[in-house]
Amino acid sequence: MEPQIRVLSTGSREGWRALVNPPGEAGTGGAEADVFATGPFTTGLWEREPDTWSFERPYHEIAMILSGKADIETPDGTVHTVKAGDVLITPKGTKGTWRISETIVKFYAIYDPPAED
Repeated sequence: MEPQIRVLSTGSREGWRALVNPPGEAGTGGAEADVFATGPFTTGLWEREPDTWSFERPYHEIAMILSGKADIETPDGTVHTVKAGDVLITPKGTKGTWRISETIVKFYAIYDPPAED
């Protein structure tokens, strides 16, 4: 099969699916859409309504924030505010707490290499 150019719109949400059991204290929802995946590399679009939850990143992720606003607090108390136009880098093993104040949409690229023996 020959490679094909695709365009996904963040405006229409066509092809997006609801998040299944998203974490959070408020129980808000969200959606995501797969864009491209090959081997240990995956990209997609992700949207989340205001909520708060803690995380530990099981893979490397770089994300471009397309809209919205959130604070991400690290265990040492540092607060990183992200908003439209920012690039968020969360290496594997990083921990923190998301506090989304305005529905956030991001384009993400995940690198999840196979475990070494």
